[in-house]
Amino acid sequence: MNESAKKDAAHEHKTLVGFIAAVVVLVLVSCVAVLAVRGYASTNRWLTHSHEVVTELEGLTASLAQSEAARRGYLSSGDSTYLRERDSALGTLDEHLQLALQLTADNASLQSRLHKLHDSLAQRARQVDELIGLAQARGLAAAQRDPISEDVGKATVQVGSEIDQLRKEESDLLAARRGEDELWANGLIAAFCILLITVVSMLTWLCLRVRAEARARARHADALDRLNVSLENANRELESFSYSVSHDLRSPLRAIDGYSLMLEEDYAPQLDDTARRYIQTIRAGSQRMAALIDDLLTFSRLSRQALNRQTVDMTMLARRAAAEVLENQPQPKPNVTIPDLPPVLGDPALLRQVWTNLISNAVKYSAKSATPQVQVRAAAEGRQVRYEIEDNGVGFDMKYADKLFGVFQRLHSMDEYPGTGVGLAIVQRIISRHQGAVSAKGERGKGATFGFTLPTEV
Repeated sequence: MNESAKKDAAHEHKTLVGFIAAVVVLVLVSCVAVLAVRGYASTNRWLTHSHEVVTELEGLTASLAQSEAARRGYLSSGDSTYLRERDSALGTLDEHLQLALQLTADNASLQSRLHKLHDSLAQRARQVDELIGLAQARGLAAAQRDPISEDVGKATVQVGSEIDQLRKEESDLLAARRGEDELWANGLIAAFCILLITVVSMLTWLCLRVRAEARARARHADALDRLNVSLENANRELESFSYSVSHDLRSPLRAIDGYSLMLEEDYAPQLDDTARRYIQTIRAGSQRMAALIDDLLTFSRLSRQALNRQTVDMTMLARRAAAEVLENQPQPKPNVTIPDLPPVLGDPALLRQVWTNLISNAVKYSAKSATPQVQVRAAAEGRQVRYEIEDNGVGFDMKYADKLFGVFQRLHSMDEYPGTGVGLAIVQRIISRHQGAVSAKGERGKGATFGFTLPTEV
């Protein structure tokens, strides 16, 4: 065997040994990574569990505040609307309590305290019912003077204190689990860093023994794959973060609104017009933010919700959506014309939301016209159908058309036309998931036309 052949054989032997070593190291590091992933997943589940319990306890606090506000409202005014608000708050309170009981089924101590809390809430509810019955039988003044009124107040404070204590303990547990979760996350990152370093090192060593063109191609493909995975993970994490934050903001907003109402009612004689206006502004802001959060949750869910494709009767969807929109519209109601529309393949629940949002926009922005008109039409265009909703409202400047379908994009002030600025973004995302496209055209003072296309087959 000549010298060249010996060198080639030595190189082949080194390559084979390097390849086997790379496989062994990759298997070992992969096993470590799998164990880290399992540990992280386990702690993450417990973290989510504690977070859910804290959320339900916060919901208990907010619902209790709403119930107390409704009780005080009724005893101070006699308005039966407050009784319905109280019944609604009690129903929500019971839902939160039952969910908390389900979530803590593995914790006997917490279950016992929650059952005790349930009994305290039931006793308070009976006292409130007795107080309301007294007010209905002998008048509001008699109910306000009765000692049971003070008992109800003390019971409310006591129950609130019990809920706060439970929430504090669960929050401490949540903080501890977050620490544990962070440790596992750091371990997971370290494992994947080692895995990545190992892969890169071994691939580099092996690639030194192949052609330069193949080495460059492999590095490029590897980098591109990592970037794609990172981008997909980042998008999923961003949507998950948006959903979690929006969900967690609901309970504090309910509390803000409830306590603002109590402040306005309990201290009304001591407040001047400016203070009352400030409180009303706080309530209006919290209610608007609650609506915005609901829209954001809807928007974030659209990426994860599976499509239930079927043949959709677009005529029925559009007419039902128009009926719902016009039901709450003050006089004069716009004239909404909807002819027979061609059907398409799609998710009926999501497409109904498209019709509701677009018809609602058309009705809202044409309401100030002398004779408001909304016209729906459709036409086949090859293998797709174009649907359009035209109104004779305020219209818009076409130079801003590219901003219409973005989140929080508005071309008119809240004082003129209320809304959250998410409706058209929801429309755009639903239509995109159906492989369709949205469009808009308009002119200031001469109305606007919003359209969308949907394929007739998938």
